[in-house]
Amino acid sequence: MAKAAPFGQVERALAWRYLRARRQHGGVSLISIISFFGIMLAVMALIVIMSVMAGFRSTLLNALLGGQGHVFVSVGGLPESDVDVLTNEIIELEGVEHAFPIIEQQVLATSEYGRTGAIVRGVRTEDIGNLPYLEGGQSTADAAGFGEGRNGGDVVLIGAFLAQDLGLRIGDKITLIAPEGVAGPFGVTPRSKAYTIGDTFTTGSVELDKLYVLMPMEQSQLFFNKRGEYQAIDARLYNPMRTEPVMAEIRSLTGGLRVEDWKLRRASYFNALNVERGMMRVIMLILITITALNIITGVVMLVKNKTRDIAILRTIGTPRGAIMRVFIMIGAILGLTGALIGLALGVLIVLNIGVVEGFLSSILGRDIFDAEVYGLDGLPAELDWAEAVFTTLWAMSMSILVTIWPAWSAARLDPVDALRFE
Repeated sequence: MAKAAPFGQVERALAWRYLRARRQHGGVSLISIISFFGIMLAVMALIVIMSVMAGFRSTLLNALLGGQGHVFVSVGGLPESDVDVLTNEIIELEGVEHAFPIIEQQVLATSEYGRTGAIVRGVRTEDIGNLPYLEGGQSTADAAGFGEGRNGGDVVLIGAFLAQDLGLRIGDKITLIAPEGVAGPFGVTPRSKAYTIGDTFTTGSVELDKLYVLMPMEQSQLFFNKRGEYQAIDARLYNPMRTEPVMAEIRSLTGGLRVEDWKLRRASYFNALNVERGMMRVIMLILITITALNIITGVVMLVKNKTRDIAILRTIGTPRGAIMRVFIMIGAILGLTGALIGLALGVLIVLNIGVVEGFLSSILGRDIFDAEVYGLDGLPAELDWAEAVFTTLWAMSMSILVTIWPAWSAARLDPVDALRFE
């Protein structure tokens, strides 16, 4: 034993013997068994919770980013021809899927059933197919008569929830009132006009579906008195999360024009998701640490039960390091086994989240995730293997760290004092 290799066969056999010993023979205590199940459940819960949160985050961001641009370039005051050239240059940049000029202004939308604030987005007819949330794309716009002929200029497409709030259907009239009025001999009168609803759309975001009104570019230029110019360029990226490199390239093309991304426009929304995810991760890691701390009690009691064995081992020449490693391995085995089983259960639940949701709903007798309330087809879950592996490694590390102190105490045990009353 004195010449045995560190963490060798002798030390592993001794640690495994102590783990298998029955409690009446001084084996692992009930507290250690509880610690094992605690670590297993904590790892499983963290993986499931973080996967569900990642699913919600992905669903919400996809809905948000499907309804609005990723990078915006302010081009107010520039002639159309210059903006068209700049738009084509932006489309050629790496990472840009497509780009198109827009006019975006706030209006008051009214009908005989109500009134609410809205945002008009003026888009060119040829760009309507680049809007991912418009089901059917160009064919839908053509079928609605969007931008075709004289009467086509009076056709708009509105969000489904905006139509619902105003009590409107396809073919009804919606009156839009611009914030800037028209100066006349009797003062400033509000600029307003009635438009025909050609069709409705859904972006996946209820907030945006309550706001957006799509209008042909020529009509929006007339309505907002911006003849011969655009307001901004809407750029859509292949990877909306990596806007900084594209923004840097656009700034090099535009010079002094203002360039901003969706993260800036939606800073509070984006930061709230990040803070919520970060705090939940910290809370669950603390829970795993607290659960792992219970291993200290189990190993301490095991050391107390095995005091005579430790004294005999020390008497026959077993070094203190070997004694310490034996008890570290005991705590590590408890944490390692619990973490791995928790990882397997967590991954299994995430991969079968629909089955689990249906099972819980059948037990409770009601839907635990009502699609009509939450606006989603089911409980979203997105497994992040990096997160799952990190959680497992954290549980293993905590299990080893908390075992060091009782293992060190066992190694410092004086064999004379231990055997004095035997």
